[in-house]
Amino acid sequence: MKKRNFTYFFLASLMTVFFYCGGDDDSTPTGPDNGSNIVEITRNITEVTTWSEDSIYVIKKWDFYVSNTLNIEAGTIIKFTPDGPYLMLGSSGTIVANGTTSKPIIFTSIKDDQHGGDTNGDGDATGPAARDWGCINTNGQNGSIFRYCHFYYGGSTSYTYTLAIEAGSIASVINCTFAYNDGSDGTGWYGALSASSAEAGTDIRNNIFYNNVRPLSITDQYNIDDSNIFHNPANAAQTNTYNGIFVYTQHVERNISWAETEVAFVIDDNDWWVSSGYSLTLTNNVVLKFKSGSVMLLANGTSSLPNYNGSGVYFTSYKDDGLKGDTNGDGNITSPSNYDWIGIYDDSMSIPSPYFYLWSNILYDSY
Repeated sequence: MKKRNFTYFFLASLMTVFFYCGGDDDSTPTGPDNGSNIVEITRNITEVTTWSEDSIYVIKKWDFYVSNTLNIEAGTIIKFTPDGPYLMLGSSGTIVANGTTSKPIIFTSIKDDQHGGDTNGDGDATGPAARDWGCINTNGQNGSIFRYCHFYYGGSTSYTYTLAIEAGSIASVINCTFAYNDGSDGTGWYGALSASSAEAGTDIRNNIFYNNVRPLSITDQYNIDDSNIFHNPANAAQTNTYNGIFVYTQHVERNISWAETEVAFVIDDNDWWVSSGYSLTLTNNVVLKFKSGSVMLLANGTSSLPNYNGSGVYFTSYKDDGLKGDTNGDGNITSPSNYDWIGIYDDSMSIPSPYFYLWSNILYDSY
């Protein structure tokens, strides 16, 4: 079973965090003009603090820590300076960012003139791009809430995520938009929204992902429903480069269900267990794609995987573009073939040796 190093090295690459709050049309500037009250943040937050929509907050402090409750009002815009700080929660730190449909909260690059105006005062000399700023990291602190928040142009950290529910945190990310972020980390464990080490109780619902490299990464400790969207609602052709949910596998050691049907769940593990006494329920039309060398082990046989034979349920190769699209982002360069991954193993040994299932909905495995 692969191991993971949870040491976070956020060195000198500290970036701008941008709360975009508005519709999906990026053509019209929103929020205060450049002449509005600009508040430069140069110190850590150690007391209960509220940021309000009548100001634009520009994060200038390197190694910016929030070690108490930071309340962010609906409609607030937050920008991070180039090569500037990420936002890291310290001990007892919590972010409560409750936007609304009409007043979302915006995290963006200081180069982004479409939201909050020309804050860096350079006219059209610069424009925003992915990796303009780093990330927000919950850093093991529980209880942060992000509702109706838009995250743009982030991902310039070692792991390329923009919002990270990391180090065993529990958080809620609901009705948020992630667009034009990175998420290209080579391991495949981190997306623009990374919940790769989040704990049970994490809530990821009704979010929109488009024009990211890799949109979303999760772990196998909590439910994922079918409410997240992996394209621009205003333009269905705008998806993500690696358009899938990338799973950092541990062991399934609680009863969970996965219901996402627009994109596939991607598994990269040579020893992925659904442990004894627990189950992973896949709803109809859910697809799991497996990278090379991956194998799924069912401690209690088919009872570990309810609805394994449900309508539209498939277990297939990461190279299989015919199911849920081009998840590996290489166009027609690769195509699936037998032996692309290992297979699904019956650890209850209720079927004859070699104990690998031969279901008709298992494709391109070694059996």
